[in-house]
Amino acid sequence: MKTRNRFFAAALGLLLLGAASSGWAQPKVWMTPAEIMAALKPGQWVQMEGTIQKDLTVMCTQLKIMTGDFLDDDWSLVGIVRKVDQEKQQMEIMRIPVKVHKDTEYENEAGTFKSFSQVKVGSFVEVEGTYLKDGTFLAKEIEDESQKLAEDSGLENTIEAEGKVEKVDVAKSTFTVMGMTIKITNQTKSRSVIR
Repeated sequence: MKTRNRFFAAALGLLLLGAASSGWAQPKVWMTPAEIMAALKPGQWVQMEGTIQKDLTVMCTQLKIMTGDFLDDDWSLVGIVRKVDQEKQQMEIMRIPVKVHKDTEYENEAGTFKSFSQVKVGSFVEVEGTYLKDGTFLAKEIEDESQKLAEDSGLENTIEAEGKVEKVDVAKSTFTVMGMTIKITNQTKSRSVIR
């Protein structure tokens, strides 16, 4: 039995040594801006995080280029509510109108967020649903994450989104998701992931 265990230990050691030398155990290297722009294509799903600029463009800090199967309601948006229209049952995150419907679900960590009437200007929310061709986001679920603002005041100028790339402008190092112009810089950390 000891000989068999030594054999398996030696084989495992050789396997691990071979894996490390072939790059399996190498740390992930981030993509350069040129590699990012070459990889981005209209219709491709991405997950991004960035800082909102004064001109309402977004300076991308993190980007994941995603592959896999996505549904029409896999879109998401995380940010500060800028406008609320209780009568129309609509809010705005950045410049994106977000509409709710009778089946929209509401949640927060405390379990106290139950309806659209609780959405306020300045709330920090995560919205999941469908981005429509008319530029409207139809919310399936809204989660109030305003408690995170108390923990990190830097979130006030951030936006996160998951959705399809609409346009790519290689010359300007920008792409568009949900109508937002997103700028790739040398500080952008990016990688490809399989979902």
